[in-house]
Amino acid sequence: MINPINNYSFTFTQKESVRQESSKSVPQKRSALRHTAENRDITTGDKIKAGIGSVVGTVLPMILMMKKQKVKNPFKLNYGLQEIIGMSASSIIGGVAVGMIGEDKKTNENKLKEGLFQFMNASIPTWIVGGVLKLCESSKHFNNIPGKIMSIAGGLIVGMYGAASVSNLICDPFDKRPDRKLTFKDCLINIDDALGVLVLAKFPCADKLHFERLLPFIFAYCGYRSGKSN
Repeated sequence: MINPINNYSFTFTQKESVRQESSKSVPQKRSALRHTAENRDITTGDKIKAGIGSVVGTVLPMILMMKKQKVKNPFKLNYGLQEIIGMSASSIIGGVAVGMIGEDKKTNENKLKEGLFQFMNASIPTWIVGGVLKLCESSKHFNNIPGKIMSIAGGLIVGMYGAASVSNLICDPFDKRPDRKLTFKDCLINIDDALGVLVLAKFPCADKLHFERLLPFIFAYCGYRSGKSN
């Protein structure tokens, strides 16, 4: 003979279990739908537009710098903090502006957010490293090669993660979406400061490799990534 109370308890538990599993799957479905709605495949047209915009945005400030510094060879330009920030901003603006042509509102909004992230990642670590080096030079204990190397490395780490946090806060102040994570490709924008560590450490031939010649290509790449962002 089946106990009706136990039978009722089993049925109730079974229904409750189904209900809980169903409720757990709802957020996952919503998350998947939201992810699908906010992302789309990057087309060849996206890449072409982003490439054109980023190259134009990189070349224009280089031309102005060449006139100002009175040099005919673009690979002999001297870069300071102002030039680095100006060129990075111009390349990103170019890539995003041309990449937005013919796109819908949501896609353009995402491109603007990626552009902001790339600019923050290019400028904030540079500002921090520049400030830290000045402090090292004014200090009796840290005005040496080991002190500068540690300061640059620390400034880069703090600057990059700080830039990511600031851009995420600006783009998503109420934390409704997953944060934009810092990736290895994002670190390439700060390769000029990182390679400067090799020069300070007197790494063989580091001061003769002219790492600054890579900057236009690095900035153009950042503008390209921003412009083709989905």
